[in-house]
Amino acid sequence: MPPTSLSRLLTRRSYICQQCARSLHKSAAQSRQQSALSLLEERGLVNQIAGDRDALNKLLESRKVGFYAGIDPTAPSLHLGHLLPFMPLFWLYYHGHHVVSLVGGATAKVGDPSGRLTSRAKANEDAIQKNFESMFGQVQGLWGNVLKYGERYGLHQKELGKKEVLNNAEWLDGLNVLKFLRMMGNGARLGAMLSRDTVKNKMEKGDGMSFAEFTYPLLQAWDWWQMYEERGVQIQIGGGDQYGNIIAGVDAVKYIAQSHAQDGTAGPWLDTEGRLKEMHLPMGVTVPLLTTSSGEKFGKNAGNAVWLDSSMTKPFDLYGFLLRSADGDVERYLKLFTFVPVEQIAEVMTEQRKDPGKRKAQHLLASEVLELVHGADIAKSTRAEHEASRNPTLASLTRSTDADQPLAQDTASRIKLPKSLVHETPFSRILYHAGLVGTKSEGARTISRGGVYVATAASQSTLAEGGQLQFVPLQKEQHVNDVITNGLIVLRLGKWKVRVIEIVNDADFEGDAPGWEEWKAARDVKQ
Repeated sequence: MPPTSLSRLLTRRSYICQQCARSLHKSAAQSRQQSALSLLEERGLVNQIAGDRDALNKLLESRKVGFYAGIDPTAPSLHLGHLLPFMPLFWLYYHGHHVVSLVGGATAKVGDPSGRLTSRAKANEDAIQKNFESMFGQVQGLWGNVLKYGERYGLHQKELGKKEVLNNAEWLDGLNVLKFLRMMGNGARLGAMLSRDTVKNKMEKGDGMSFAEFTYPLLQAWDWWQMYEERGVQIQIGGGDQYGNIIAGVDAVKYIAQSHAQDGTAGPWLDTEGRLKEMHLPMGVTVPLLTTSSGEKFGKNAGNAVWLDSSMTKPFDLYGFLLRSADGDVERYLKLFTFVPVEQIAEVMTEQRKDPGKRKAQHLLASEVLELVHGADIAKSTRAEHEASRNPTLASLTRSTDADQPLAQDTASRIKLPKSLVHETPFSRILYHAGLVGTKSEGARTISRGGVYVATAASQSTLAEGGQLQFVPLQKEQHVNDVITNGLIVLRLGKWKVRVIEIVNDADFEGDAPGWEEWKAARDVKQ
């Protein structure tokens, strides 16, 4: 397809400018020539390489290779930080490689001690299984979004690889202990294991280390061996805190692959002398351990994880979190978490520096990540909803749907609260009931600092016509009845966090809200 045709096609289907379409075509042509490793390095996705960098690059240019990245289902959902080690998998898939997303249905029962000073709370089997089912389905759904997202950037026109989502319980649940000790235990040297930072820190500064935690890297290495032997998975990708585990895995896979020959089952990865061939050496890549400009771990919001499950972190709040990215961070995040070509990112950053107040780069980041996580429709509706909440009208706030674009109220900033939690109630409590703060006292402190704003109509005529609203600081003495408009209260916390509160009769309230159960219990006692 000639460049002009591709530009027209991209412009028509994606509603992007002609200049951006030409940029995408140019980028697609360049990426066909650029090695996979060079692309990952250019986008900042490579932190450390366990092995020789040039050997890895040569390997990727010579043949298709197997990669994997793993996560343990220690929670019901992926969080934003989990995206980072998966991004190289997505790019490598579009370079024709075999990629595996591994969910640790078995290793979650042990718990990875990496980077921790305290042991994880022991979860029961039912909770682990429920978390696994939720996260496994989430990873599968994420891959579905990746395929559609990649298509928008023309990546589907390249040679596609093979992708799998696996559960390590497949091989660990039935693992024979004696076989494990014979094949791996003999090659695991205690000196090397005890010298690892995770072990030393937890023993010296933390609550000690259990035998189960101590052997976790061996279980992770066994995962790798199973996939190396059965699927040709040669390279592990992990977070910045996984380098030690990856090194242990490299050594373990080498040991098993070479000692396996003594059982008369030598694989094709060995040379005539029983050593691993250079082109079959296991290697590893770690992604950066991200922190924000303020020093907080990326993917955390006031110490809490930013979840990818829309029932745990609403798309509106995920968009707002990304929109708050500092100017000094946003270019790096666009390279790490999106498929936007680096040339287009450079153009956006040039525009950003001319007018930082528009936060064009941050809006692009938020839209792209939401498309990757939740799909194009949710990304589009959330952006529209965010724009409406920043410059709201009564019409936009009371509208539940649009002819072309549902606002998806279950994942939006709009919530319902029963009348009893709102009327004759201090605003500090309303902030708590609306989920804007964690406690009532935090709500009172936030109001005292002037960090809460309420939307009001500029005039009665504007109010009647459903026109533009203004955000003004909430006063400590302000009464809730003074700010209710058409059964709605619109509050803003800080610059970006907005809640549209629809007040309904108690009998019509079917959801849940912080403090609602306690209020009902207190009411029942009085009666």
